[in-house]
Amino acid sequence: MASRLRKASSPWPWVIGLLLATVLPMTASFILVRLGLNHWYQSTQPRPQPVPEMNTPQTDVIPAGARMQVTAPQGLLVRAQPHGDSPVVGTAAYQQTLERLAISPDQEWEQVRLPAQQVIGWVRAGNLQSFPAAAPSPAALPNLWVTAQDGLILRREPSTDAVVITGLAYAQELIFMGYNSDKTWVQVQIPATQATGWVKAEYTRSTPPTEREGRQVQVNAPTGLVLRQEPHGSALTTLPDREQLLILDTSPDGQWLKVSVVRTQQEGWVNRQYTQPL
Repeated sequence: MASRLRKASSPWPWVIGLLLATVLPMTASFILVRLGLNHWYQSTQPRPQPVPEMNTPQTDVIPAGARMQVTAPQGLLVRAQPHGDSPVVGTAAYQQTLERLAISPDQEWEQVRLPAQQVIGWVRAGNLQSFPAAAPSPAALPNLWVTAQDGLILRREPSTDAVVITGLAYAQELIFMGYNSDKTWVQVQIPATQATGWVKAEYTRSTPPTEREGRQVQVNAPTGLVLRQEPHGSALTTLPDREQLLILDTSPDGQWLKVSVVRTQQEGWVNRQYTQPL
């Protein structure tokens, strides 16, 4: 019996037990050390910043820029893009105030905003200066009215040789845009049509003149002009373009004319901004 028990005994369980007792603690220690080193390395590295996508849309809100004043005597053309072949999206008169938003990489163009029209575009660099602190804001400048008894011509440039845009009636209200260098010409805009041009400054004033009774004008509306019973009142008829009218009276605000149609002798009121002197 004793010899049989000694024969069945094997050394392998002891060998395997010894190996496990040696290897398992070393493996566990290696794993714990490796995890600790990885954690330390990651904590010491700077976090990468997210890279913006190329197709990310830009914000529609453009920040306010530096307040500048136009120094070019002839004014500036405002273009959609910073190159000379780009479409014109607006104009800036001499001494007009605008905001400078940016400068092109080649330093040849400046991006500007026209506050009055909320137009954003590009102008040639070197034609702007910081707006003088003591100068009045364009918002404080009064509107202008035509004082020329026979009306006034609106021209493309501040010159009597410039292209004619349209005629302006006596006492017609205009929006002030700016002066030329010697202030002999003023750039104005017609409120109804948004047409912009130049007129002689001496034939304008900052308060509305009284409309002269007995003076003749004609309709200046290609689609016709409504003759009304009273200002903003019921329509009496539609007068064709170039219909001749005799002025009988003017509304207190200067915007409406009481007229007599020369051809039919019919009386009524018309909007003054759609008339012009004969």
